[in-house]
Amino acid sequence: MPSLPTETELKLQLDPAFVDRLRASPLLAGVTCSQARVDNVYFDTADRLLQRHRIALRVREIDGRWLQTLKSGRDGAINGGALSMRGEWETPARVVGGRGRIDLARLFESPLLKLLARQKSKPLLRPLFHTRFNRTRWLIKRADAVIEIALDIGEIAANGRTPREPICEVELELKQGDPAALLAVAIELLGAGSKDPLPLIPVARSKAERGYQLLTQEVPAVIKASAKGFVAHLTRKTTESQALRAVVAHGLVVLTANAELLLRYDEPEYVHQARVALRRVRSVVRLLDREQRDVPHTLADELRWLARALGEARDWDVITDQTLPWLAEGVGADTTSALIAKAEQRRRRAREKIRNSVRSARYAALVLNGERWCMTSPSGAKPLEALAASRLDSTAKKLFKTARFFSALSAERRHQVRILAKRLRYDLDLFGVALPKQTTARYIDALSELQDALGQMNDASVAVAVSPELSPSRAIKKSMQKWLLSIEPERVRDAETKLLALSKLDAPW
Repeated sequence: MPSLPTETELKLQLDPAFVDRLRASPLLAGVTCSQARVDNVYFDTADRLLQRHRIALRVREIDGRWLQTLKSGRDGAINGGALSMRGEWETPARVVGGRGRIDLARLFESPLLKLLARQKSKPLLRPLFHTRFNRTRWLIKRADAVIEIALDIGEIAANGRTPREPICEVELELKQGDPAALLAVAIELLGAGSKDPLPLIPVARSKAERGYQLLTQEVPAVIKASAKGFVAHLTRKTTESQALRAVVAHGLVVLTANAELLLRYDEPEYVHQARVALRRVRSVVRLLDREQRDVPHTLADELRWLARALGEARDWDVITDQTLPWLAEGVGADTTSALIAKAEQRRRRAREKIRNSVRSARYAALVLNGERWCMTSPSGAKPLEALAASRLDSTAKKLFKTARFFSALSAERRHQVRILAKRLRYDLDLFGVALPKQTTARYIDALSELQDALGQMNDASVAVAVSPELSPSRAIKKSMQKWLLSIEPERVRDAETKLLALSKLDAPW
């Protein structure tokens, strides 16, 4: 059976201030470039049928030629991270009156005709938005690989609407060879490790996705770091090395998508989900590669660096939006309103700090090197089903040992219990593919309830700890501490009850 046509590409956002530096890159020195004006019109139905099915359809004019192109996402394919692989069908477009038009008959091998045929009424395809840009193109050869590097500068515009969005990005498309070569060339273009690396930002959204967002003016959906996504392609027979690569790869997809969006929108959930993605990745690295014989030390270090920056931003989101408003119930709105205003300032600084991190060449190197490592050959041969019992039992014993005499523990010790509960939850999410579903689900539910109780206690402690940063008033800190002490016994009992309930459950391993 012949393979379906596939586009393998990598997108990097570029600040217009660095365009000249890109053109002067040592990678491009001596390479002949070509230039073209590209004009694309994207088509869909009024209710955006194609978008809902992850299909993009366009007509392009380039160098006086008219082409029609359909791109589609595929289940199981790399899609959504810096590196994407999608179905692509490109044919000459029908030309009427000197303008390109969609010719569905020429797309008979694509999934489009089947999709349209399933609709009750005949769908009407119409132009929705367009992209216009100047493209500078270089062709790079590396061993058996041929890679096109394209610099696109222009804009996206919705038909009949004023809002426009600038385009300044670099696309690397694999014309021949192994996809890993695409990442290697991107890292070389970045100049990672040099004194003055080029700050390129790996991005997930295509021009079509950005066009739809411009058209609707809707804030893009958050990409969830759910357990289901991380284990979607794992089975009980998956080896530890295979699982490591699958989890890291998915984590980078979630990270890249949310990091791109947090550069533009003040939506705390982008920060939260990016942080959870890194937590899940680092948890699995700790679980399956304890001695770091597989995951490069440099990659593990960079994951830790970014996790800290995301953690700081997330902590201030929680303090500002949840903890301080909750404390107002006990110490009064007058007391906390000034603290919330100061916390909002700290939140903005932490948010800008993480944005600067994402704009840095260091972040780009992390993503590109991480995706490149995910393409290396797995080495560990032990399947998850052979590791589940010993690894989960070890983490659970640490949790219950640390949680003994919970009511008498210090705040620091209770925080350690919280960390171990979260670690057991993440470990169970991974090994759940090799365990009985119902028993595992019950155990995870009980763990989640325990995490919630421990999380509330920790958030309150953090708020008291940072209060001197928000106000020099000792009276305010004492007021907060007094109220927290008054409600602590009830919260401690709640946590102890949930710990006891968890200990009595049958362990699924």
